Amino acid sequence: MEKRIIMGTAGHVDHGKTALVRCMTGVNTDRLKEEQARGITIELGFAPFDLPDGQRIGIVDVPGHEKFVRTMLAGTTGIDLVLFVIAADEGVMPQTREHMDILRLLGIRRGIVALTKIDLVDGEWLELVREDVAEYLKDSPLKDAPVLEVSSVTGQGVDALIRAIGELCVGIPPRSSAGVARLAIDRAFTMAGFGTVVTGTLWSGSIRVGDAMELLPAHKEVRVRTLQVHGEKRETVQAGERVAVNLPGVEKETAERGGWLMTPGAMEESRRIDVQLELLPDAPEMKNRARVHVHHGTAEALARVALLDRESLQPGESAFAQLELETPLAVLPEDRMIFRFYSPVVTIGGGVVLDAAASKHRRKRREEDLKRLEALQSGDPARILEAAMKKDARPWTLRRMGETLSAGEEETAVLAERLASEGILCRLPDGYWMEASALAALKKEMTDWLTGYFQKYPLRFSVPKKEAAQVQFPQTEPKEQRALFQHLEAEGILLQEETGVRLPGWEPRPDERTRALMDRLRALFEETPLTPPRWSEAAAALNIPDREQSEIMNWFLRAGELVRLSDDVLLSRSALASAEETLRRGTGENSFTLAEARDLLGCPRKQAQLIMEYFDQQRLTRWDGEKRHWQPSAPGASGDQKGR
Repeated sequence: MEKRIIMGTAGHVDHGKTALVRCMTGVNTDRLKEEQARGITIELGFAPFDLPDGQRIGIVDVPGHEKFVRTMLAGTTGIDLVLFVIAADEGVMPQTREHMDILRLLGIRRGIVALTKIDLVDGEWLELVREDVAEYLKDSPLKDAPVLEVSSVTGQGVDALIRAIGELCVGIPPRSSAGVARLAIDRAFTMAGFGTVVTGTLWSGSIRVGDAMELLPAHKEVRVRTLQVHGEKRETVQAGERVAVNLPGVEKETAERGGWLMTPGAMEESRRIDVQLELLPDAPEMKNRARVHVHHGTAEALARVALLDRESLQPGESAFAQLELETPLAVLPEDRMIFRFYSPVVTIGGGVVLDAAASKHRRKRREEDLKRLEALQSGDPARILEAAMKKDARPWTLRRMGETLSAGEEETAVLAERLASEGILCRLPDGYWMEASALAALKKEMTDWLTGYFQKYPLRFSVPKKEAAQVQFPQTEPKEQRALFQHLEAEGILLQEETGVRLPGWEPRPDERTRALMDRLRALFEETPLTPPRWSEAAAALNIPDREQSEIMNWFLRAGELVRLSDDVLLSRSALASAEETLRRGTGENSFTLAEARDLLGCPRKQAQLIMEYFDQQRLTRWDGEKRHWQPSAPGASGDQKGR
């Protein structure tokens, strides 16, 4: 697999980062007039770099001035190794230390230290700086990195540096381009005739010309017109490459630095993010609910830090915390963040994302929440998956499980089977899975809810599936609901009907008073079978309360004793069967008009019209606009009619 490697620079302002990159690559990454005039890097610079073995890597040159640390952060996220620059004439300086702290917090351990500007110092001074740098590196992420002395002016040591970079790249494993595509946008500009172009490092996945993508935070769907890597046109770009993407029909303002170009739906913005927070050893104490600047990818936001198990965090300590963001961020688990104090703005710590869309933590659930975060922090795929599925207690597909773990489907399937054998996961129909304790809780809740439902509505035969799903497993998709209902039925929790569910063995149970009302209603409908009182009139005559009327009527409809002809007109099924028999006897196999039906039935025309329309609906008869014709093989008016 071809490697795609990004190397970033780091170090104090004016220590020679840009000059060294220019010396190695021939590219001046200071592209702004102000940068060239002032001699310092303000914006990110980029350059391709061909190693002696033919491998091409990308270089991100970052600013060293303390005012531009936020820009430096945008450049160092997503890099594979660092070229850490310390000038021989000054040695270790404030931004040297802050940049090293940032590398530590971002988990960057591979790199080379370049001791630059050796042409400006004598041998004695150089020896002092060597000792100072060696002492400083002892406790740094680059403690094992080679230290090479170079001069960008004379070229001394540059060839050795290039060879060392090449040797270090050999040991860097190739990035996988599987999974969702995520490009952290660090620059956006408009080209006449082409539209908006965004650039950034592709963190994961791949992008092809013509792909549909999504811009965050604009939530705008876009399509890729062209792709470039360091000026070279590509049909496909892979994770680990510096990419320029042409997006037609996009306003530059919707694609500024800090946003993402990604696979549609891959990330959602959140105002609450759970993290493992680490405070630097020389940082001041952090009080609970301290206000901080949060840096993630190329984005920055303000947040309050809610410490979950203490009131303050001491220098060098780590703890679980929840970020309450003033501006939402789109992150994924295991992403790294940098925290800087609100004022003064200095780097104080970093964090690893554990839950990208966290819920507010409640005191009564604090212990359970901390256990879940410990599982997420462990790095154990089994514990991470169990914790994630327990929190989002709904059916999961293997694909979603794989996305959570950044794993392939085959690997995920093996893990799911193992967890199922251990009783941690349960298999559902249609390829779904669910965390076992969450499913057990759902079974009990469904049983209790159905029991309470039928106690409240003793005349109902079933609960509409939509209502049961909305109450018991809201925010689930129809396919997920179907899988849950099938599983609950297989487990004997409920019985399914076409549109409803009920408890096994359940039948409506009218009390003595209701049974007496039902008997009186039957009598009213039997007195004048084809012209009974309207339902509202019958209910009023018997003083049935409004809240009971619809329950009793629905029972009669569902039981099949009554049939609704219109909103307020109901007939007994026996009366309709008798009407059918009367008409067939009076017309034989001949067609007949509405007037003839009225006369044969001996009822008002309007009532005859309703009966005829019902027969049409049941396909007993067919109306040709003038007459009705008996249909062959008709089921009869006494066929079952489903109700609630």
